[in-house]
Amino acid sequence: MRIGIIRKRYTFHGGAEKFSQSFIEKLAAKGHEVHVFAIDWQKDHTAGNIYFHKIPAVTWNSFMRDLSFAASSFFILKKKREQLDIIQSHDRTFYQDIYRSVDGCHIEWLRQRWKRIGTMRKISIMVNPYHWLILFLEKIIFRGHRFKKIIAISEFVKKMIIKQYGVDSKDIEVIYNGVDIERFNPGNRRLYREEIRNKYAVNDTDFVILFVGSGFERKGVKFLIRAVELIQEPVTVLIVGRGPESKFAKFAGRQRVIFCGPQGDIHKYYAASDIFVFPTIYEPFGNVHLEALASGLPVITTRLSGASEIIRDNIQGFVVEQPEDIGKIAEGIRMLMNGEECRRMSLEARRLSEQFSFEGYITKMLTLYDSIK
Repeated sequence: MRIGIIRKRYTFHGGAEKFSQSFIEKLAAKGHEVHVFAIDWQKDHTAGNIYFHKIPAVTWNSFMRDLSFAASSFFILKKKREQLDIIQSHDRTFYQDIYRSVDGCHIEWLRQRWKRIGTMRKISIMVNPYHWLILFLEKIIFRGHRFKKIIAISEFVKKMIIKQYGVDSKDIEVIYNGVDIERFNPGNRRLYREEIRNKYAVNDTDFVILFVGSGFERKGVKFLIRAVELIQEPVTVLIVGRGPESKFAKFAGRQRVIFCGPQGDIHKYYAASDIFVFPTIYEPFGNVHLEALASGLPVITTRLSGASEIIRDNIQGFVVEQPEDIGKIAEGIRMLMNGEECRRMSLEARRLSEQFSFEGYITKMLTLYDSIK
């Protein structure tokens, strides 16, 4: 099959970016011809059956980049239509068979953020043209029916699209993300736990809580730190990702909070940790949940994450209603500090992740392609 993938930037620095890379490489490995349409890509990337096509864009700022990318990709993909069996976009663009809604609805993110910021920041949002552009692009895609099918990465996202834009339910297919259950697995503890703990001077007996993600405000680093400060027993928090460390370090007190920065060998950090906590204020799904589960880590997250749909309370971890429920987050952490409870949920976490293997994800995607090409 000749598959066109629209992706603004083909880089491997974030969770969504690495997911796209794995998806494209696995399609190519199965013999499909994959054409990636992007502004730029990592020059050292070479793989059979993958072809890159440059989409010209004005990259002065985010507004011009996203607008020009959407416009340029429309004309280029329209010309390439006869050469491709399927066109799938991972970004807000105007010409595709399948629109994969990775970010959900921007209005919902703004709504959740609006509840939690002061007057000056609200004014800043209102006068920022970039937010208006994203809302415009989404309106064109959803209300203009610029798709044959929408992939929602969770029921949370599907309900959001229906509510905000009135899209017919039958036009939306929910396909959860997949995870590499070989790269992320509990056996990594034997291989990497000591290495990472030694790197940060963490004792083998210390209870380690992991957070992974860039965009600390949206993903709830503040609430995690405030929650652990309610716990009397000593814990260590590893925060992996890119964000303004000083802004969030001020919430730490008695407990040890270590900002590790972005890390390429992220599977080692799951191996070094005991549980995973992600008190997000808005997350359409979040690959990190699946990576943690596959690594055998019980997960604490919020109802504002699409991944909360697959996690059962007191089975694979805990789901709190709002990130501000720091007392409930702390209570969940305390329960998991009981070794027996943590081991029980660890086994359940791994079992659950095996239902979301990357191979299974690829099979679902190819089935969808066959149904609409």
